[in-house]
Amino acid sequence: MKRLYLIFLSVIVLCPLAGAQGKKDEPKKEKLPVLAAAEADSDSVTIGDKVKYTLKVKTAKSTEIEFPSFAENLAGFAIKDFGTAERTFFGKKTITNWYLLDTYTSGKYTIPKAVIKYKEKDSDEWQEIETNEVKIEVKSVLKETPGASDILDIKGPVGFPRKVKPYVVSAVILLFIAIIAAIIAALIKKKKIHETITPPKPAYQMAYEALENLKKKDLIKQGKTKEYYIELSLIVRHYLENRFYLRAPEMTTEEFMSIASDSSSLSYEHKSLLREFLSHCDLVKFAKYKPEYTKIDSSFDSAKKLIDQTKKEAGTEEEETSP
Repeated sequence: MKRLYLIFLSVIVLCPLAGAQGKKDEPKKEKLPVLAAAEADSDSVTIGDKVKYTLKVKTAKSTEIEFPSFAENLAGFAIKDFGTAERTFFGKKTITNWYLLDTYTSGKYTIPKAVIKYKEKDSDEWQEIETNEVKIEVKSVLKETPGASDILDIKGPVGFPRKVKPYVVSAVILLFIAIIAAIIAALIKKKKIHETITPPKPAYQMAYEALENLKKKDLIKQGKTKEYYIELSLIVRHYLENRFYLRAPEMTTEEFMSIASDSSSLSYEHKSLLREFLSHCDLVKFAKYKPEYTKIDSSFDSAKKLIDQTKKEAGTEEEETSP
């Protein structure tokens, strides 16, 4: 009986200690210091519509965050604009990076998981966290509009108006006004016949002068790489506008290349050179890409090469000297 009592007492004393020891040895689960998510403002759009893709990170105020660097293309979408915002609240912060996307190709797109790096300020070791995938369907406008691709029948003939007199009178008045306007224009032209008219400079000459002025500004040594590429691309766009009457400065790269591809003014080699040049400029202007000095010189040489090879006016044999 005494022995049974001792066994019972041992069980009562040792069981709580064993449970406490087990809890002590069990590793504590640490909460993830960073939360990251990706989303789009719409999962279904039509061709030409803009989609806003967002990366959002929530973490401690002291944590350093590094977002992935995208080029001008993201999973088949062209990046047209981007921005960032940050909010802090009681030692916590929320950082949001947004990207404005568009495409002119229908289909189902999947933006893959984005890898976001983070570390504490006093640490040199970066850790990573992945966001979720984002699926977007781009629909064709024709599919949304039944019969949009059908050819419509022509309208029937329009009958001649019965009351002819008002129309005849109006035509006579318009003809009289046109004759008076032609006489006035001829008199004005006759007065200015002795004035010296300075012909405008050729497009290539204005482009060469602009390239030379860009060199003199020395923007690269001042650390203004983005401003340098903005001005360099505008020089080429204005040259193409003046040389081939293409309204290049008002178009995006995709819009302009779409028109240039159908144009017979530029050869296949020139179109390829122009696409590579403008794409590289957009990469620096919109995606915070910092090229090396050799790549910067190569972009300048590509711009000058395009002007050199397309400056010759049709029907002329005169060669000009470039800077």
